[in-house]
Amino acid sequence: MEDLKLKCKCGEVTGVVSNVKPGCGNRLVCYCEDCRNFAKQFNKTHDILNEFGGTEIFQIDPSRITINHGLENISCLKLSDKGLYRWYASCCQTPIGNTVGLNLPFMGLIHSFIASDQNIDFKIGPIIGSVYTEHATGNPSDELKAGKSKVSLLFTIMRKLLIWKILGKGSPNPFFHKDGKPIVEPSLVSRNKI
Repeated sequence: MEDLKLKCKCGEVTGVVSNVKPGCGNRLVCYCEDCRNFAKQFNKTHDILNEFGGTEIFQIDPSRITINHGLENISCLKLSDKGLYRWYASCCQTPIGNTVGLNLPFMGLIHSFIASDQNIDFKIGPIIGSVYTEHATGNPSDELKAGKSKVSLLFTIMRKLLIWKILGKGSPNPFFHKDGKPIVEPSLVSRNKI
């Protein structure tokens, strides 16, 4: 198994996802409005979103993630009180990913935080599908929507979440303390201000 290197744009925040192989997580494209709004928050739409407003994400259990350097540069925001925790490197405004909380063993790593100097397809496999395609901007081709059907993709995601939960893969978690509190207090950013 390989390690997947993680790095923000300026290199101040680095880490790894340990022991990866194709199929260990879910690599997909999310077209939801919140992922798009997160990219807009940093004026990074051209670095993060594809031409139809999709964000490539690698869903993995947080117990595999280690931040080796720059933990003090990690910040967090939420788009609503009950929304996802959306993590980013404050040193260069690189989006890192999103989490639900400590109780759900899930991290959606955004491709902008995955170091590009490695063979990503070899390490974690190809994109297996897309979610929230009804929110895509423009008219994405059938090729972009290719992959698993909605039902099959949802089943794959839920199956992995259940396995990760049963196996206790929610901790250690570099983004939350053992008591469930985030390592930094998230700022609340109104969707209306984006």
